Amino acid sequence: MRGAARAAVAAASAGALVAAGALVAGRTAPAAAATAAPAAASAHSVTAPVYDSDAPDPDIIKSGGLYYAYTTNGHGQHVPVLTSPNLAAWTNVGDALPAPAGWALQGLGHTWSPGVAQFGNTVVMYYTAEVAATHELCLSVATASFPRGPSGPFTDNSSGPLVCQSDQGGSIDPQPFFDTDGTPYLYWKSNSGRLPIPASIWVARLSSDGLALASTPQRVLGQDQGWEATVESPFMVYASGEYVLFYSGGLWNGAGYGVGYALCQGVFGPCTKPLGAPVLHSDGFRLGPGGESLITDSFGNWWMAYAAWDGPANNYSYSSGEFRSLWTAPVSFGGGAPQIQAGEAPEGYRMVASDGGIFSFGSAAFHGSMGGRPLAAPVVAGASDGPTGGYWEVATDGGVFSFGAPFFGSMGATHLAQPVVGMAATPDGGGYWLVASDGGIFSFGDATFYGSMGATHLARPVVGMAATGDGGGYWLVASDGGIFSFGDATFSGSMGATHLARPVVGMAAMPQGGGYWLVGSDGGIFNFGNAQYFGSMGATPLNRPIVAVLPGPGSGGYWLVASDGGMFSFGDAAFQGSMGAVRLAAPVVGASPT
Repeated sequence: MRGAARAAVAAASAGALVAAGALVAGRTAPAAAATAAPAAASAHSVTAPVYDSDAPDPDIIKSGGLYYAYTTNGHGQHVPVLTSPNLAAWTNVGDALPAPAGWALQGLGHTWSPGVAQFGNTVVMYYTAEVAATHELCLSVATASFPRGPSGPFTDNSSGPLVCQSDQGGSIDPQPFFDTDGTPYLYWKSNSGRLPIPASIWVARLSSDGLALASTPQRVLGQDQGWEATVESPFMVYASGEYVLFYSGGLWNGAGYGVGYALCQGVFGPCTKPLGAPVLHSDGFRLGPGGESLITDSFGNWWMAYAAWDGPANNYSYSSGEFRSLWTAPVSFGGGAPQIQAGEAPEGYRMVASDGGIFSFGSAAFHGSMGGRPLAAPVVAGASDGPTGGYWEVATDGGVFSFGAPFFGSMGATHLAQPVVGMAATPDGGGYWLVASDGGIFSFGDATFYGSMGATHLARPVVGMAATGDGGGYWLVASDGGIFSFGDATFSGSMGATHLARPVVGMAAMPQGGGYWLVGSDGGIFNFGNAQYFGSMGATPLNRPIVAVLPGPGSGGYWLVASDGGMFSFGDAAFQGSMGAVRLAAPVVGASPT
């Protein structure tokens, strides 16, 4: 795959498409003939795929009682087309584009990002093709006339690309849009990743038949936020009196991929991004959602279709048998940000202070703390019990205090060679590990012992640990950034042989496995494996040192926590609050996400 391709829009016309996705809210299709209306898809789940097979970059239109979804190459097809009576149950009905343009590279696997619209009695498909002579990615156009209808087959008789911005790294992700007066436009993305320049979203007016550009392309959106990594898959809608340009950002094969939006003053902009994070992102249900398209159902309700890797564990890799399935969710407009009702898992975090005090934010419930009680030794870390919503605290002497979570034992009454510095919980909440500064590991409940560094000379002390998403292993991290892997925890690199400006104080792992972050006391972030870099505090003066890094929902971002309770959010890890402006009885020493 080339990074995603993306949505398109459709306009209705005589005897064919009825209320297609490109129509603005309240606009009547020109000379549209009434046909059997598809049922609304309000009953299906938004937290599971509606088509649990490969369907990246879906573009949905509606015609004659059926919805049609066009997707990027797969299933041995150039442009697979799916049909559904209700947006909830989908069937693959064949290849909408049996052969790409003659100037394009032939064979399967070289067509991406279809976008479909209706012009008179002709259905027009815009798609990304690879130029045979240069291997550039450019835009082409194919057509199908009734009675063949939207399922095709479409035919591309073009003699060359419709758009090909060689100096911009190519052109991909075409998506048509009809303005309120019926004028057609085409949006697309420049730079398929072949040039070391930021990606951009462009728009140009189309000819009345949709087969040529009728104006000079104009840039309307750029890549300027930390979570984005790129901007692609543009999809413009006009709803509730506003032009809303949706787009996908991030790495298409990573947890940081998501859907953002911009509010525009018109088709050509200017456009502004109200948020510093995606409006739809990875969580416990879906990973790397993107390639979005929007459509209205027969009742005028807006829906977003998008692709996502099935969660909660994924390698983001077609070579390992993974795929991006088709998902849908209702969308509402008006009164500020568009609301994508995707049933996202709630997010939050807790901070723990050295006196055992607990500070809860977002979805993290408060079940009690050791804050007002005498302790034999200071608390150094905490961990959350996902299934129960409870949590544990651990002190330097190995004493464990449980709140809303089962107690499985502790080292509190045992002489330790070195103090405990961290803990991690198993994913089922049935146990936990404690780690000492010499790398010694203590296992409780269903937390299996996979080995330790307890009997090994270390260059620097261990300062923390993280468990794998399946509980089958763990990593230990030392203050020099050295990493020690046990069980099924894969070693993806370390900072052990590198001079650091400040010592490493903690680590967080991707819940799906395959990567992790280390954080220094100055807020510097070091990412390894498939853990994406979203920014850091490394070059920013801090009131107090950083003490922990937490993985965000689906690990499309992370939080950094300072000893004064200050919280810094990156990627799609939403800021839920902090203790930064509050005087604390004791410093924050750790934190854990819900």
